[in-house]
Amino acid sequence: MKQYQQSGRKKALLCAMVGSAIFLSTSGVAWAEESVFPMDDVVVTATRTPLKISETGANVSVVMRAEIEKKHYSDITAALKDVNGILVMQQGFPGGEQYVRINGDDRVLVMIDGRRLNLSKLPGSMGKGATFDLNNFPSLDNVERIEIVKGPGSSLYGSEAVGGVINVITRKGKENKTSLESAYGSWGTKKYKFTTEGGENDWNWFVAAGKTEQDHFSYKDVRSGNTVDMNNSAMDQKDFSFRVDRQLGEHNSLTLNVEHVDQHKGQPYLPNGWAVSSYTKQNTKSYLDTLTNNWAMTYNFNEKKDNPGYVRVYQNYYKYDMHSYNDGAASWSNYLYSNKETGMQWQSTWKLSEKNTLVGGADWRNVSISYPGTYDNKSMRNTAFFVEDRMTFDKKWTFSPGLRYDYHSMFGGRMTPRATVNCQVDDKTNAYVSWGEFFNAPDADRLFWPTDYSMFYKGNPNLRPETGHTTTIGLNRKLNNTTELHVSAYESRLHDAISTAFDGTLYTPINVGEQKKRGFELEVSKKFSPQWSANAGYTFTHVENKDTAGAAYGNEERTVEPNAYKLGVSYNQGAWNVELMNRMATGRSTKYFTSSNYFVMDLAVNYKINKNRSAYLKVNNLTNRSYELYGYANPNQGAFPMASRYIEIGTKYTF
Repeated sequence: MKQYQQSGRKKALLCAMVGSAIFLSTSGVAWAEESVFPMDDVVVTATRTPLKISETGANVSVVMRAEIEKKHYSDITAALKDVNGILVMQQGFPGGEQYVRINGDDRVLVMIDGRRLNLSKLPGSMGKGATFDLNNFPSLDNVERIEIVKGPGSSLYGSEAVGGVINVITRKGKENKTSLESAYGSWGTKKYKFTTEGGENDWNWFVAAGKTEQDHFSYKDVRSGNTVDMNNSAMDQKDFSFRVDRQLGEHNSLTLNVEHVDQHKGQPYLPNGWAVSSYTKQNTKSYLDTLTNNWAMTYNFNEKKDNPGYVRVYQNYYKYDMHSYNDGAASWSNYLYSNKETGMQWQSTWKLSEKNTLVGGADWRNVSISYPGTYDNKSMRNTAFFVEDRMTFDKKWTFSPGLRYDYHSMFGGRMTPRATVNCQVDDKTNAYVSWGEFFNAPDADRLFWPTDYSMFYKGNPNLRPETGHTTTIGLNRKLNNTTELHVSAYESRLHDAISTAFDGTLYTPINVGEQKKRGFELEVSKKFSPQWSANAGYTFTHVENKDTAGAAYGNEERTVEPNAYKLGVSYNQGAWNVELMNRMATGRSTKYFTSSNYFVMDLAVNYKINKNRSAYLKVNNLTNRSYELYGYANPNQGAFPMASRYIEIGTKYTF
């Protein structure tokens, strides 16, 4: 395979980029005394209270609004895949599944403003732990920042928070302005966006709407080396979101959030002409319609005081409507289900003293699943209480123990503790160690799937939640006024892992598996001059599984990025801004992937025409590489190819 015989050139290119950055840092340019430090960013997700990253005692990354705009991220997937330590599993085509992995684990909790989005029913969930498809997230126009906490969060947020937590913070309307944006790209892509925000008296609002159309999807065929248009890969999406805030006096307010996403997308599943079995082949006519309608009403009290809190009611609704066409039988079948979650949340903060702050609260949710003809009117409820105490000693040491109790209607009660120690070594350095337990409740398919519905699977209502613990150590250091270093390592053990057993007729999920994970993360941020800056990262991930009782641990061969490298370079000069992102992975198993490595470059060029108008050029997969982020066993490696080179131009007008 010719395109994969270029690892030497890939490494040379990466070395050249790093060497260029080093040359710039030692040249005769007069460096500015400007300091840009992510560890000074204030986040809320790691502890449920506002703290600087250096004070949280956790491995935290943030994607800020400025980065979203400069890189023109089209969706949350594009934003997350550039974050060091994060992998987004993708099937490639626009309608394919997209799941995030943190610390080598796809059991990740995704939230908006602290409200969970994970579903209890997803297609194909028998074979994975992920319970939120990133396709269902609205556009990022209404997003202020994305906070990512790497490591378990069950003691604060409950089930699904095994690998980590992603919390998307929405934008509060400020100045009165409106923006119109349009873009046109490869494969017949057309994008139209509208945002308006403002404030008057005690009211603030932010509204975002968008529409995306794409005629098809193209990929570089691993077998022929040619760029090919994939059949049945069109996509159409309409999304709408808004946030309205009403101030009720100086210290109280109401917030209403609404999200709507409507998608219609082709479901080819495999490349043109591919068939991995007699029943798994390309779908030439199948299509999928999905609908997301969410809302939340939040009452915020004691704002700008030492004891802030909130009470929230919400409802998340998701509908999945698959129309599957069987080419051989020339017949259609329909798979329709809905997932509705209704919930309430309460959180309060108590400042017991200058050195002691307590945060606590409660969560309640009820999930109803309608899957006509398969299992209908199934429901699950969860009630939880949590508390965490942040105690500071002699200005350097902070100790934060926490505990959460969940009572699930299917599994009964469960405690998940955690403890974090953070040391502020000096004004430029902090070190931390954390330990936490986690649990992950089985999804609806694994519990309720009926024996008489499928020739392959049957559910198991006696499943237990997956449990385990993770230990993390880390260091954040400001090396000088222009350089910042982040280092972390983790070790994790999972018990009662859900695997599948075959009885000669059907596959059944059972609690027999165990899993061990360990990893390392290194990140360096450097501002070379007022014009140039860079961010470089490396992530190591090693996973071992034991799928049956008494068996030995074995390496997870489907790990997509055992060694991941990311290098972002930014240039700003006058009206111009250029962002170049490089992503590379090595050490992959050729049993599941077409190559043991891949290298991809993305480019974004922005030009500010005047204070109201800007234009941009975006190129993804700049060098048109063939690669995949979803493995398939030999001899069908490459069954889920990623997109070939994509070019987009756009303009934005604000008034």
